[in-house]
Amino acid sequence: MTTSDAGDDRYTHFRFGHEPKPSEAAPATLAVPHPGPLNPRGILITCANCAAERDWLLIHVHPDLVFVRCRCAHEWRERDLEAADVEASRDATGDEQEWESFEAMYAALGFDGLLRGAYFA
Repeated sequence: MTTSDAGDDRYTHFRFGHEPKPSEAAPATLAVPHPGPLNPRGILITCANCAAERDWLLIHVHPDLVFVRCRCAHEWRERDLEAADVEASRDATGDEQEWESFEAMYAALGFDGLLRGAYFA
């Protein structure tokens, strides 16, 4: 008697048409501080909450969603920015860090509202 005849189904997921579906990965997210002003279409982007005109956190969520976060913790989807804009703002050194949560990242980078009104050179 072979294993398939004996009812041993340890290998059934390898049979044709029974491949397991890979689990969906969490969307890739890239967050890049951008100290300067943003004017992607010739119009200066300002924060609706505090009227800031520079010092942003650009957040690219795969595949094509781009968000802008201000030091006052106001965040919005910016349809005038594209993934290429975030990549262009990325530091040339390519240093990357993983965070356990968005809240931890916001606090560590100073975009949790604590530094509202503070601008760095």
